Amino acid sequence: MSRLIRLEGLQTEGRNQESNHIDQVSTLRLCQIINSEDASVAAAVQKCLPIIAQAIDAVEPKARRGGRIVYVGAGTSGRLGVLDASEIPPTFSASSDQFVALIAGGDVALRHAQEGAEDDVEAAIEDLTALDLNPDLDSLIGIAASGRTPYVLSCLNFAKSLGCTTIGIACCDPSAMSSSGNVDYMISVVTGPEVVTGSTRMKAGTATKLVLNMLSTGVMIRVGKTYGNMMVDLKATNNKLQQRSRNIIRTICGPSAPALDDELDQILALCNGSVKVSVATILLQVSGDEAAKRLEAAKGVLADVLEVRPMPEDGHLVLCVDGGGSKCAAVLLGQNGEEGRGEAGECNVSSSGIESVIASISLAIQRAVDSCESAKGKKFQSIPFKAIWIGIAGYDRPEFFGLVNSAFVDLFNMPVGDGLRISNDIELLVAPLAEKRHLDSVTILVAGTGSAAVSYKRVGNQFIPNGRRGGWGSVLGDDGSGYSIGREGLRIALEAVDDANMRRENDKAIEHTDPLVAKIFEHFGLDGKPGCHVDLLSRILISESGQQDSTLKRRVADISRIVFDAASLSDTAKAIIENGSKSLVRILRLITESKEADASTSALILAGGLMQNEIYQHMVLDGLPSSSQHFGLIQAVQNPALNAAKYMLQQ
Repeated sequence: MSRLIRLEGLQTEGRNQESNHIDQVSTLRLCQIINSEDASVAAAVQKCLPIIAQAIDAVEPKARRGGRIVYVGAGTSGRLGVLDASEIPPTFSASSDQFVALIAGGDVALRHAQEGAEDDVEAAIEDLTALDLNPDLDSLIGIAASGRTPYVLSCLNFAKSLGCTTIGIACCDPSAMSSSGNVDYMISVVTGPEVVTGSTRMKAGTATKLVLNMLSTGVMIRVGKTYGNMMVDLKATNNKLQQRSRNIIRTICGPSAPALDDELDQILALCNGSVKVSVATILLQVSGDEAAKRLEAAKGVLADVLEVRPMPEDGHLVLCVDGGGSKCAAVLLGQNGEEGRGEAGECNVSSSGIESVIASISLAIQRAVDSCESAKGKKFQSIPFKAIWIGIAGYDRPEFFGLVNSAFVDLFNMPVGDGLRISNDIELLVAPLAEKRHLDSVTILVAGTGSAAVSYKRVGNQFIPNGRRGGWGSVLGDDGSGYSIGREGLRIALEAVDDANMRRENDKAIEHTDPLVAKIFEHFGLDGKPGCHVDLLSRILISESGQQDSTLKRRVADISRIVFDAASLSDTAKAIIENGSKSLVRILRLITESKEADASTSALILAGGLMQNEIYQHMVLDGLPSSSQHFGLIQAVQNPALNAAKYMLQQ
């Protein structure tokens, strides 16, 4: 009698309530159900990122020394292991012997199921014994969606008994694998019941593929197989990869690379087809042999080889970062005309957290460095900047002050005040005005994703803040901002959707669509034709990745552009914009009238994406009382980081 296997406790074997009647719905609805379930997989993987990162860090030093990574699995899990192992060598020029995949039942099981193979624990030991594993170098990844496949558990037990690093991937928790004591790094990606009960080739298979992608790619990046996000260790085995090799070399080397393909191909040939050696040869101006020796000494890490390139002695670069609530912009300038710019994601320390802010700023700075010809190829931490100024949203909140300072001191290895300046992002706009001696006060009006007005008064050679209005965030304020205007546009569109859907259900004619609504529908790829059910809300709330995420505020703010575009056609859009300008006029009047400053010796600085729109500018300025319209200086600043960097260069 065969041993009873109990599967009902496994999450992958449960009944999925969303697909109970999937055999009775339309084909479109069937696809929607599957797609909706698939969208949950990335979130399940996200919960496992810390343990995946630990596994990468554990395998990397062994892989760097030539250690093997062995994948073991049965059925779909085994096939996914074989797929990942076979893709790494051509992608990263890794040895085909370094990534080894075993599937229960042997290679024939790739195409044809082998009865009983997944239960053969003796075959597992035989398969691994044949590999002659070295515990000091080799690692094993056991893959089983159920976490209970005997072949995989036997492999993990055998590898662990030898002392190899072991990684387990399952889609259930707890599982026999996680409780076996044979797994050093247990990655339990709980994807829940499948659309078709027990069909783990679906969500569980997708999750497994994502994890394997991350593990193998992460290890290859850590051992130096990429430069930035470029595959500098690829094998140019066909015309497409040969052209990619040329593109990579030209991207990294810039104008230093030969313009003609024939000349570039000659360098590649002299460097035995190695993109890394070719890049080092061109940028370091050494022979191919010398470049290869330096790469070998640097353990194959191209960035470390290029790190030794001297910066131009007369560079004297300054760096300025505008870390705003919706995006981060970095600018570096040099006294000889050097310039680099880079952007990354949001940088509000109060909403994003210090680790996320540091990551965004680091990415923006590195992108600025990579776009500067005299600095390209270097890590930004190695550049001896003459001065650094970080303007960051939320910095002036007392609870973040010390935390932020400490993080940036560590990042740049430079104390605050000794070439490193940290302030809130609005300071980037006001400090350069201190040299304009005729000005006694400054008012900054910001209208981007959010909105706020801040006033400053002169004290000696600097301006200090003496008033603030707005800046409360999207929940309580930000009137007149991109978010506010975008939100009002979406409300109009959502009301139109509700009306259209109700009329459709009641067989009533749909009224003429406002041009603003039509443009918003077009933006979200919706069909507003009569008879079609429209679900705009889901399109708004769910990002392209399929998840409801932190970019919602920015995506709503982006709709403000559509409102402005529709203003010439839609009275509704025009009214939204007019109401927004009135909100900005209100906070501007409140802050200027309370200070009773002489307008002729005051400056009004307009900043943020919305304030670069001339129509919106005029609406705001025309709405001010006549006594406030005669500022000594009115200036719209499009790029605060660039403006401040120019000021730094003059000091």
